[in-house]
Amino acid sequence: MEMNRRQMLALAVAAAALSACGDSRQQKQAAAPVKSGAQVIDPNRPSSDDWPFEEAEQLNNSLTWPKTNVPDPASKVVITLAFTTDAVTEVRNAQFDFFFKKRHPNIEIKRESATFDQFLTKYMAQAAGGTLPDVLYNHYSWTQNLIANKVLQPLDDYIAKTPEFDMDDIPQRGLGYFQRDGALYGLPTDMAPKLLFYNKDLFDKAGLDYPDETWTWDKLFETAKKMTNGSGVEKIYGVSPMPKPSPDLSSVYLLPFGGRFLDAAESKVMIAEPAARDVMARWLDLLLKDKATPSLAELQLLEKVDPFKSGHAALFVNGAWVMLELSKQKAFKWGATQVPKGPEGRTTPAVGSALVMAASSQNKGAAWIYMHEYLSASGYKFRRIAAPARQSAWEDTAKALGIPAEEADLVKKIMADYASDDGVLRLPANKKVVDTALPIWERAQLGKISVDDALKEMVDKVTPVLSENKIA
Repeated sequence: MEMNRRQMLALAVAAAALSACGDSRQQKQAAAPVKSGAQVIDPNRPSSDDWPFEEAEQLNNSLTWPKTNVPDPASKVVITLAFTTDAVTEVRNAQFDFFFKKRHPNIEIKRESATFDQFLTKYMAQAAGGTLPDVLYNHYSWTQNLIANKVLQPLDDYIAKTPEFDMDDIPQRGLGYFQRDGALYGLPTDMAPKLLFYNKDLFDKAGLDYPDETWTWDKLFETAKKMTNGSGVEKIYGVSPMPKPSPDLSSVYLLPFGGRFLDAAESKVMIAEPAARDVMARWLDLLLKDKATPSLAELQLLEKVDPFKSGHAALFVNGAWVMLELSKQKAFKWGATQVPKGPEGRTTPAVGSALVMAASSQNKGAAWIYMHEYLSASGYKFRRIAAPARQSAWEDTAKALGIPAEEADLVKKIMADYASDDGVLRLPANKKVVDTALPIWERAQLGKISVDDALKEMVDKVTPVLSENKIA
């Protein structure tokens, strides 16, 4: 597929804007890059200390692998897969491929890997020449631009030919990143909400009850002030992190009060309007007047160690994917509950990346068979990732990873009840929006400008950027 000049330019703009794109979750995914030649995996017996071959073989044989009405190729074909993973996960993927090829002897697999920061630039260059891999990883914030430029293959026909591909097992309110004009172009590899985590040891020491689902944001502000104590490297902060311009700022912090960072069409900046302005002003007061959340200077003092993960914060708003890391540490006891409610209710993002199929693929049937099994309940149970999009895979995955069953059940409840993609920035300008707004907000955090001046400046400087969101 050759692309016209407009499409090539659009992809180039997006690649440049998004190549370093990231909320904290994206940056975590980009950690521990796999460099070509840095790791040798035996294709005939992929194994590592983390993923012993014998254990993988036993697990694979214990699972029921689903069927599709899309037929296997009659003769040998090769499909190319492009992922961005860490070195540990790459071994697990190699094991998945090993057993997949035993089930489908006519499908050979060529696997590629790139760091998150390099991924989009590398593959958009290939897209411009019509030579994309058959199946590739896709971050939620990239997909709409690729759909608009006709790079991706709709998956609806393949799903329709696969009765066992249970779409009801995937949170429907988290698929908006991958849909356009009634068609679905990506299927999530993972998906999770944000939660309110808390340090049980610090609450016990303070003699306060743990947070629960009755909490409001007012209660969080009140408690954060009470929990703050100490100074210097011994200081305990009430809550972390401080909200900042980010793709999910609206979802977590503003929508519960009826505010937004941008409007739903991502065509207008709304952060200076009263509902959003009042929320941002309250957080700025919590930082500058109450000292209850880490300042930029204090974060540097902690040498970029996360205040909550290091035991220096009582409350922590973050994604369910951090439960794996928290479960492994023994320094303090922790718990999780739903994010607090605001006057307009309780909201949290359902965020996840996806696998997509290239429209240029010459082996779409084989590509679908791979995607189907990789994203099946058995596929998730085999891969054992911390935040499976398939809800039926949560129990087995949590048990295998040491995540408490109570916390796994909480995540499933949130995904079923209210987690959604509403308010999460996904159009091409999202990286530039954040990069433009963040330095302005940091000057407000330093006390150099008022909240009203900061938000007005954001409106003035972000508004022109939004013209890049006008994709056909």
